[in-house]
Amino acid sequence: MDNAEWVALRAKANQLANDQFATEASDIAALTKKQVSEIIAESGVNIETLANLMATVSDATKTNQQKAQALRNISGFAEVAVSLIGKLA
Repeated sequence: MDNAEWVALRAKANQLANDQFATEASDIAALTKKQVSEIIAESGVNIETLANLMATVSDATKTNQQKAQALRNISGFAEVAVSLIGKLA
């Protein structure tokens, strides 16, 4: 997962329909298109927020503490986390 891929996806997130976003996000994440679509539906966050969250978590240049601090500033994190944990459980 290249950070440039996440940056590009974030830039396109506002323009993409949820279905197209789910397809592209699943191509670079360890999630299926169905799982990405379910996370969007269950969490109620927009695709730009989800793209920001995914990019922040996957940013290899940041420590876990830096990622946690960045996530605190993104509205919708808790909703996505609950949905994602439900997929993993």
